Amino acid sequence: MSISPQKKISRCWVKIPATTTNFGPGFDTFGAALSLYNVIVLERTQQQAPPWSDSPAMVVETLKGFEKKTGASLPFFKWSLHSQIPQARGLGSSATVRLGFLAGLNALAGFPLSKEEMLECAIELEGHPDNVTPAFLGGFILCGPKKVLRTRIDSKLFFVAFVPQVEISTELSRKILPPEIKLKEAVQNLQRASMIAVCFFEKRYKDLAGLFVDYFHEPYRLASIPYWAELKRAALEAGALGFYLSGSGSTLMAIAYEDPTAVVQALKSESSRRSLSGELLVLKPDNIGLRLSYR
Repeated sequence: MSISPQKKISRCWVKIPATTTNFGPGFDTFGAALSLYNVIVLERTQQQAPPWSDSPAMVVETLKGFEKKTGASLPFFKWSLHSQIPQARGLGSSATVRLGFLAGLNALAGFPLSKEEMLECAIELEGHPDNVTPAFLGGFILCGPKKVLRTRIDSKLFFVAFVPQVEISTELSRKILPPEIKLKEAVQNLQRASMIAVCFFEKRYKDLAGLFVDYFHEPYRLASIPYWAELKRAALEAGALGFYLSGSGSTLMAIAYEDPTAVVQALKSESSRRSLSGELLVLKPDNIGLRLSYR
């Protein structure tokens, strides 16, 4: 994302992938980019009204964050969002909006922010890095307090998402989490999360089986998803390597290796048997992350 400072960009397109996070025990630590996208288009205009006059609160917050970070006045522009990613379903939709506007504004303004500065700004606005970072960089991300580690995900891995027609607020879902957990449970979470990280970084995906058990957040968040256990059982019996709550939900995610057909059919049958309203998505990993094009 570099450009000659003499050239003024008039229009840009930003394509940002969905993300899945936590992977069970990796709370606020693991994230991966998926083959489902939001596209944000920004176009320079001559209008004299503030560009955020009719925009949603999240967009306004992002625009103000960009101004604060750069110290520059925003160019006048119009925008549109072409969305594939369901909102408030644990698939990183808010992160894609923040990243899309930051990348687009950065292009229209002549790239005052480096990639690192733009990612830092997005994390500050989002409040945590586990959705923003994989959406920006692609692949599987291990988030630490000061740095992140990234690895590509093999194309033989599939993410099978059951997306209920129920929105869940990340902010509200965090409020139900306990301030502390038992030491024994924390140790077990740490053990399983460490193994998941090794499996992704060393491409030992078949060793993921049995590692997606969590004590940090799922026992509390899943109380509002009563059909969780039945869908999990169906997916695992069909050969899924793991099954977990994506982000804060409501999406339930299965991981399959090489052929997802049996897992898809099992989830389709079980959700139909229970008359559950939702969408089944078969997604591949995205190892590219944010794409920016302009003219």
